[in-house]
Amino acid sequence: MELTVKYGLIASTIMGSTETTLYTIAIYTSVVRVKKIRFVLLAALIGDLIGMLSSVIIWNIMS
Repeated sequence: MELTVKYGLIASTIMGSTETTLYTIAIYTSVVRVKKIRFVLLAALIGDLIGMLSSVIIWNIMS
């Protein structure tokens, strides 16, 4: 697999797993009326980091 295609697949997977972080934080915290989102944001960013690392590992294994 070409290197540029591999980078494109990794970037697409990362974007798919992290694009809705701020949106979901805004929706979920407004529904339950949470004022302090520090821990929610921390958990979401940790989830994003895990998603990024997973996409790199998976695409390196698959190619």
